[in-house]
Amino acid sequence: MNLKNKFSSKSSQAPIGTQEARIRNDRQAVFQVVRDLVQAQFARGDEELTKRLWQDVADRKIDLDRVINLMYTCSFHEDDEEMTNVDETYQKTGLVG
Repeated sequence: MNLKNKFSSKSSQAPIGTQEARIRNDRQAVFQVVRDLVQAQFARGDEELTKRLWQDVADRKIDLDRVINLMYTCSFHEDDEEMTNVDETYQKTGLVG
């Protein structure tokens, strides 16, 4: 599969407040796809929806290890604080789990 990035990053030119807002929005988008994956894959066992969600992860070029880490490390995917703590640890250390 050949995926091309159609957007160029200009984050280095954005003001700090804007960068923080983007990080928060990005994090919330990642958290939502993780929640959707947990529901589809684990709770429902919906193979087709699971495939579409994993394709969405690939299309959006979301870090696969980040998604897997959030899926398997968090006990409560509805808890933004827990998800944020797990995600920040992963982002700082690159360690899964």
